[in-house]
Amino acid sequence: MTTTPAPPTGSKPRSELVAIADPDLPELARFIATQSGRAPAAVEAHLRWFLLENPARVAGVPLGWGLRSVPSRELVGCILCVPQVFRFRDQTFTVMGSSCFYVDASHRGAGGLIFLQYSRSGRRWPLFGNSANAEAAALWKASGAVPIPDTDHELFGVLHWSPVLEEVAARRVSAGGISRLAGKVLAPAAHMSRRLKLEGGDGVDLVPLGSAEQVMNLPIHGPSQKVAADRNLSYIRWRYFTGRDRTAELYAARSRQFETDILVAVNQRARGHRGQIRALHVLDIYPEVSAHEGAAIVGALIVRYRDRVDMVVLRGFNPSWQATLQAAGFTRRALDVPNGWFLDKTGLLPTRDWYTVPADGDWLI
Repeated sequence: MTTTPAPPTGSKPRSELVAIADPDLPELARFIATQSGRAPAAVEAHLRWFLLENPARVAGVPLGWGLRSVPSRELVGCILCVPQVFRFRDQTFTVMGSSCFYVDASHRGAGGLIFLQYSRSGRRWPLFGNSANAEAAALWKASGAVPIPDTDHELFGVLHWSPVLEEVAARRVSAGGISRLAGKVLAPAAHMSRRLKLEGGDGVDLVPLGSAEQVMNLPIHGPSQKVAADRNLSYIRWRYFTGRDRTAELYAARSRQFETDILVAVNQRARGHRGQIRALHVLDIYPEVSAHEGAAIVGALIVRYRDRVDMVVLRGFNPSWQATLQAAGFTRRALDVPNGWFLDKTGLLPTRDWYTVPADGDWLI
């Protein structure tokens, strides 16, 4: 790592700004594991894929920026730089994403220093992040960034109410046994009153895609009228077919109502205080479709997964989608702050009209 001394902060713990390089990965993984409560080995394996194998990685650019305490030299903060190629119409360009913004509690006041260093990359690239918590969102906003539209909420449709109502009860009482009992008792009545109206699939076939090359046969390469991920072969192979997420599944959605086949990507994540909720997350639907067509795709997913998951979750979709899915029984859950932000002080982006999906950046990976 190269170091630049941070300004003195009186009696507060001192730290130095450092550039994170490949050899620092094991130490970086241990720090992130401590902050996130995950196993160090799993974090390191993830980072090696996410950072080192990233096909959009830019030569000579640090993996990110960190803080080292003085004089112990212990890593006490980090923000990672994760480039991704986007496109608008026929133009492709790199956007510098951010990930894993952590600062140890003893040095929390120095988090702005790391973010400031990351934001200086905006002289060369547009910047974006889509996993911001309240503290990170405040820094994005203070730097002049604006929220990416429709990243301030999620939509979820419940297929099996018992584990969901257990979670509701668990947030109100501390006794797990009481929570599980409440879920079992209340589930039948809730299911009858909030049954989803999309379970027919409306004539949509989901054809499994088993390789990146099969994905490339879909019409996902044409000009985009919004800033959208460049779904090229190396990106698709890296994102979905390296074995990093064994729950990820891709489909070609096919229907007479569609002008063309549509790429659909999903994965599964456990939610809830004890991981009791099996959630299917919609990672990508591309090319962009209407709310009616999207509802038909979601209905087909419900048919396919209703015995394997308890809810279907969507993020980043526009108000038309929200209205259509809510009318079908989905619930809109507001997030504390927008998760997605972009910063483009130098006007590098050709438009501010985005089509972002959870597969972009570090959402749900």
